Amino acid sequence: MPDINPLLQRWDLPPYSAVRAEHLVPAIEKIISDNRQAISDIIASQSALPTWDDLMLAVDETDARLDEAMGIIETLSIVKHDGDAWEIASGTCHDAVAQYKTERLSNQALFQAYQRLAQSPAAANYDESRKAVLKKILRRFRYSGIDLPLDQQQQLTRLNRDIAALERLFLTHLEDASAAWSKRINDVAQLRGLPLATKDRLALNARQAGHEGWLITLDQDTYNQVMAYAEDRPLREEYFVAFSTRSSDQGPHAGQFDNGPVLELLLAQRHRKALLLGYENFAQLSLANRMAESTEQVSDFLRRQVALKTPSFEEDAQALKAFAVGQGIAEVQPWDHEFLAEKLRQQSLDTPLESLRDYFPLDGILRRICLFSERMFGVRIVEQTAFSRWHDNVRLFEVSEHEQVIGYIYLDPFHRKEAPDFPWTATPRNRRMDAEGRLTLPIAVIHTNFTEVLADQPCLLTHLDLRVLFHEFGHCLHHILTRSPHYTLSGISQLGRDTSEFAGQLFERWCFSRTFLLWLAAHYQTGEGLTADQIDKALISIQTHSSWQTARLLMAGLFDFQLHRSQGDGRSVRQVFEDVQQEIPHLKLSSYSRLANSFDYMVTGYGASVYAYTWSDTLATEAFKRFERDWIFNVRTGKAFREAVFSPGDSRSLLSSLETFLERPLAEDLFPAAIGS
Repeated sequence: MPDINPLLQRWDLPPYSAVRAEHLVPAIEKIISDNRQAISDIIASQSALPTWDDLMLAVDETDARLDEAMGIIETLSIVKHDGDAWEIASGTCHDAVAQYKTERLSNQALFQAYQRLAQSPAAANYDESRKAVLKKILRRFRYSGIDLPLDQQQQLTRLNRDIAALERLFLTHLEDASAAWSKRINDVAQLRGLPLATKDRLALNARQAGHEGWLITLDQDTYNQVMAYAEDRPLREEYFVAFSTRSSDQGPHAGQFDNGPVLELLLAQRHRKALLLGYENFAQLSLANRMAESTEQVSDFLRRQVALKTPSFEEDAQALKAFAVGQGIAEVQPWDHEFLAEKLRQQSLDTPLESLRDYFPLDGILRRICLFSERMFGVRIVEQTAFSRWHDNVRLFEVSEHEQVIGYIYLDPFHRKEAPDFPWTATPRNRRMDAEGRLTLPIAVIHTNFTEVLADQPCLLTHLDLRVLFHEFGHCLHHILTRSPHYTLSGISQLGRDTSEFAGQLFERWCFSRTFLLWLAAHYQTGEGLTADQIDKALISIQTHSSWQTARLLMAGLFDFQLHRSQGDGRSVRQVFEDVQQEIPHLKLSSYSRLANSFDYMVTGYGASVYAYTWSDTLATEAFKRFERDWIFNVRTGKAFREAVFSPGDSRSLLSSLETFLERPLAEDLFPAAIGS
């Protein structure tokens, strides 16, 4: 009996476990071939008098079929490696899809059909969401260079291909550099101060590598633990040097995986692309679908945030310096900051901050976050057990409303060597309704990247882990709870970064609410909760000397934006970095630090967009004021938020949605040039 390609079958939930390397290329080639024929037929029938159903929805179906198949491939490519055969096949698929999408967005006849629909008498009576769909699609054609002369269109195609290749090379260098370094520890005394769970994991690393003792690797979680808790100062320094010089001309593997030349070329190619499309720089191009009105507004916003935070930066720096003397450290170095800050935090607590983990077991927190979401947004969330998954640890939650399923959330909780070293949310399927009224349900996937525990031990979350889970869950609810039927508007991947990060930033706010934590926390053994006094002390401790993290985020946002805004002014990446550092003197990084070389945000869709975290956090803080005013468990407030922010999808601006939810204009001093203009 012939093998049936699972990527070519209709499915309610992705057939993850059934997909093998040999399925990839035949499936994508077949879908692209079918799509080409379908587009040709659509153009033939819709050139003269296009209609919504027969043009818009018909093309959406072709896009959705390809995107959903690639969504499965991309998830499996990230979280489950199947040898060279998979790598080759998935690479072939990505190249074929990129070529097809370039071809489709260069199709003059299809573009003209959309233009005719937008200019038709029927379109004048469309609701705001349909008008938003048409506006977005026509903008995509123009960003693809549809209005450019043929030779410039070809130049843009080459630039896009080069940019994608450089982004992949950057990530490959970073992965190789991280894998190249490790440190064997034979004396447990060197690990003094590290939590027991961390030491157990380092011992497991060693056993898996065929060694005794402990093995430290260059992953983000281990880095956070060593910097915050390791008493051995030379160990912290050695690890800091290895981590901060990855993929650079410095450090233990200097020049071996150097992303410096890659980044310089990538920035130059992005700049050329922006110029070709009529923009002054790539930063300006990146704002075309954002709330911000200009590059000046973003730069001014970030610098205003720096000015507002500078007093606390300086106060914390002086306090840390004074405290360091008592710890025998005459001059505070970058590898001392988190360690000393953690020591200071512990002074305000009766018990170690690390012991808070006992009150945040992953299973219990998941139950609570589902209950909370059910209460606030009027849905039901039930975990499923029978489904196709890519790893035994993967979990699935079905979201329903009025006894009808409305979407699905997958959770891949633990970090694995083959997966990226950061948490993220993927959206393999958007909500959409076809011309016959058939509804396709949205799917989101959370990758929280927690450290897997040893057998018979529960996964216990730090407060930072808790914030990560809530952040990513916020993204998922934003994706699932939309009521938009439009494929182009319903997914969070369709949003500008300053909008798409909002829900995640808002959901983190609950993790700092005493009332919420009183309800949320429960000891994994006894079920006992935290007292109000314990929570108050913990929150004060967590937020004590947090300016280091705030300063780093602001520096990252400024650095990323300035790199893309100032390209071509004669400064190197290093010179831009040093200039930005002067604006935040609180952060004194070593001369050998090469933040840019391992700054993966710039090659994972956040180029000239890292500022969005600070921007959206400012809006999230405003939105949370109503939850605090009304009571954070207020059902009516939750319903109002869902209707104003989640339901519309991308049919109106987040600023407008928030003003509806807050029942007042946003404060003019948040973004002076953007509000009320």
